Amino acid sequence: MEEMIDAGSYFGSGTGGQSSTPLETLNFCLNTSRGVRGPMNRYMVNSGNGDEVNGVADVDKVEKMTPAAAKEHINQVCLDIGRFFFENGIPFNCARSPSFVSMCHSIGSYGRGFKVPTMYELRTWILQEEVKTTSIIVDGIKATWKKTRVSILSNGCPHGNVFLRSIDASDCVKDANKLFQLLDGVVEEIGEDIVIQVVTDNASAYKATGRMLIEKRKRLYWTPCAAHCIDLMLERIRELPQTKNVVLKAKRVANFIYNHQWVLSLARKYAQKDLLRPAITRFATVFLTLDNMYELKQPLQMMFVSKEWSGCAWAKKDEGKAVKKIIMNDKAFWHNVVYCIKIAKPLVDVLRMVDGELTPAMGFIYGAMDEAKEKIAKNLDGEVSAYKEIWDIIDEKWEKQMHRDLHAAGYYLNPQFRWSPNVSDHPEIKTGLWNCMERILDDRELFIKVDAQLQDYKDKTGFFGHFASLSSYLTRPPVQWWDHVGDEVPELKAFAMKILGLTCSASACERNWSTFNQVHTKRRNRLSTNRLNSLVYIMYNKKLKLKFLKKQSRKVEEDPLIVEDVLSDDEWIANPNDDEDVSIEIEDEHGGGHGEIESSESILSKRQRDEASNKRDKGYFYSFRTH
Repeated sequence: MEEMIDAGSYFGSGTGGQSSTPLETLNFCLNTSRGVRGPMNRYMVNSGNGDEVNGVADVDKVEKMTPAAAKEHINQVCLDIGRFFFENGIPFNCARSPSFVSMCHSIGSYGRGFKVPTMYELRTWILQEEVKTTSIIVDGIKATWKKTRVSILSNGCPHGNVFLRSIDASDCVKDANKLFQLLDGVVEEIGEDIVIQVVTDNASAYKATGRMLIEKRKRLYWTPCAAHCIDLMLERIRELPQTKNVVLKAKRVANFIYNHQWVLSLARKYAQKDLLRPAITRFATVFLTLDNMYELKQPLQMMFVSKEWSGCAWAKKDEGKAVKKIIMNDKAFWHNVVYCIKIAKPLVDVLRMVDGELTPAMGFIYGAMDEAKEKIAKNLDGEVSAYKEIWDIIDEKWEKQMHRDLHAAGYYLNPQFRWSPNVSDHPEIKTGLWNCMERILDDRELFIKVDAQLQDYKDKTGFFGHFASLSSYLTRPPVQWWDHVGDEVPELKAFAMKILGLTCSASACERNWSTFNQVHTKRRNRLSTNRLNSLVYIMYNKKLKLKFLKKQSRKVEEDPLIVEDVLSDDEWIANPNDDEDVSIEIEDEHGGGHGEIESSESILSKRQRDEASNKRDKGYFYSFRTH
């Protein structure tokens, strides 16, 4: 990684000051303590006696301060920074931003006499310079598009992508013709010769738009978002009678714990982790939280029989008693939690794969869906009557919405499946492969050559039969593997890398529109459209780049489904009294009913109501994943 985080520019090269690696700066952001010297200490420079050279103060004077004076100086700096955050409503987690550390570093390095930029400077030359810096990052990735090709993704803020621009599509969200004009214009802007697919939401307007696109652009595919399809499967499963009731009870527990600070502190004391597992999609959150709740079953039960709980006021209130009954006495609850985990976990694993960052999903999605169905059947002891209902839900979404020729081609070209003893030879796989070759290659002679080279790949002849190939196809990502062993069949190699480098998901962050909304609320400041677009362009690409740097700094990839922050209006923690009450029957371990517990299913939580209203105000985002 060549990027250096420097004074005034944490991506690209800076203009002076002491530079540090991205990893060092990230660690500083997350780990700096008040007692450790760092960029913030430069604020304590005392240059009142004229001991400055070229605007840089004599740092040695800081070290000569008494401990009391040094503490007073740094406290004043921190208070001033805090006041800026408080008065302007800036989220506290912005203090973790590398750009915040870089800003403090630059100001401290300059010393006294620094003149803060005016509002006019921020909105003119400073903004323009940062757009140029961001464009350098984007242009570096654009240079790879000829080789890797491009997927256009709309309606999301996906991981590992380059953000091109946003468009206010408020007036055409349901108008297929207008959506077609927007997306077709983006294809034209990038170049039809390097765009393989457009990935969008699965709404009817987008389906119609996709049909128009592939009718006009003969070498292009429209692909529905796999993450959205899988989330719809999870939604259907969650609405089954045997799963719906257990989710209501789990929400009752989460609502109670998260809405009472003392109870939350006690739960964290016993569990040593949070109960809620907020994910990038609503229904992934449901099943990840159930899985986590089952893992914490024993700590939760220990909490409800502890002296702390017995002596607290909540133990004597109806709400506390009701939640305790769910955890301690409801024999059906934990049994159904296990059932939910068995049927949902294989699908959640597929969702995790399509939204992961390390390996593009196109070569895995077809096989992963088949494997998920088999795992569900195995988890339910192979009883057809038990798993058929779940399979029907999966098949309906897969056959009608999700399965595409690109998925079949990716399956065939992935040696991890093609060379497996359990490889599927279903005719739709080769049909999908040939359809992709005919559409993408667009040359009869090239088609014939690639088709002939497929035989070498299938039979493991030439380089494919070499030890270097056979020893690495299970461990190397498919794109890297083809790049490594495909030199004898360059035409097939190029085609395979294009297919296997594609994404399957357009909406990895459906629940987080914060960047777009944060910038576009600046309309109150009468920012011009160009400045608004520049701000979104900078913020999205900086955040995407920061995500890449964070990924590089980790030895193990974090779960791509988990989001860092719990929304305060999330249905799992929203006050249950704000929503419609639902009665839940609780059964104790002896089979006797203990009456009804008033619960709530926050189907229309504040977050969802806000999302419904905000759709009128959201633009539609076009970004690019390259591998």
